[in-house]
Amino acid sequence: MKEDTVNQKPIARRTGRAIQTLTYALVMAGSVCAASASVVTYQINSGGLESFNVQIDNTVINGALAGGILINQVSSNPSMPASYTTVCTDIEGTLYLGQSYQYETPVTPFSGQTGLDPKWGIPSGNGSAAQAAIQNAAYLFYTYGQLTGTGIGLSSTTQKAALQLAVWEALYNTTTSGQVITGSGARFTITSGDQAAINQANAWVAVLNGNYGLTGYLLTPATSNNKWWTDGKPPQELLYGVVPEAPTVIAGALLLLPFAASTFKILRKKRTA
Repeated sequence: MKEDTVNQKPIARRTGRAIQTLTYALVMAGSVCAASASVVTYQINSGGLESFNVQIDNTVINGALAGGILINQVSSNPSMPASYTTVCTDIEGTLYLGQSYQYETPVTPFSGQTGLDPKWGIPSGNGSAAQAAIQNAAYLFYTYGQLTGTGIGLSSTTQKAALQLAVWEALYNTTTSGQVITGSGARFTITSGDQAAINQANAWVAVLNGNYGLTGYLLTPATSNNKWWTDGKPPQELLYGVVPEAPTVIAGALLLLPFAASTFKILRKKRTA
C-alpha cells in the first residue's frame, strides 16, 4: 500500500471538519529549557484510538478520534524523545496520520497560555479559566496516564480514549472556579461512542478543582516550517511535560500535551494500492 500524497481524507470523520487529538507526555532532561532554539520533527501515528461523536461550541464533529497518539521523531534532535505516546489538546487544530510536523524547541511553559484552537476554559480564553483548565488537564495526564519513559503507559484503548475525552472536557469545560461543567453550559460534549470510556472520563473530571501547582510545557508547531492545510487549520500543539511545581529544576515524567495546541484533529492521507 502507498499513501496518496495529493488527495488527503480525514479518518473517522463524517462532517466537513477535521478531527483533533491532544498530545501529552515526554520524558526529558531539565537542560532542554536552556537549549538553543531549534525544531524537532515528529511523525503522527495511532497509539490506540476510538471514534466518538462530539460537539464543541455547538459545532458537531462526527467520528472524532480519541485515545493514544504515537509520535516518532524523524529528525536528529537528541534533546527530545525518539518516540512517545500521548493525547491531544486543540480540537480544532489539524493533524494527519502518517504526516510529519515540526515543533519548536525549547518548549513553551503552559503558564499564562490560553490555548490555540479553540481557546481553553469558560468563558473561552479567559485567563483564570484557561489556567485552571490546563491545571486540570495536566493533573489528569499526570495522575491517570501512568507515564513511562515512552509516554502513556495505559494498555487499554478504552482507558486511553477516556483520558483523551477527560482532557478535552477539562480544557473546554473548566470555569474560573476550577470546576468542570459536564451538563448545561458545557462547551464540549460527547454524544456517542464507547460508553465505558465516556463514563470513566466523566468520573475523572467530576472531582477536579483547577489548583494543583503543576509545571508543564507546550510543544508548539513551528509555523514558519509547517504546511497549513487547505481547511485553514494550523497543526495542533502538544502538552509537553508535567511535574509538581519546582522553582529551578524540571525533572521526572514530563507531560506532552498538544498536538493541537489544543485538541487536535487527526487526519489520514488517502491510501492507494
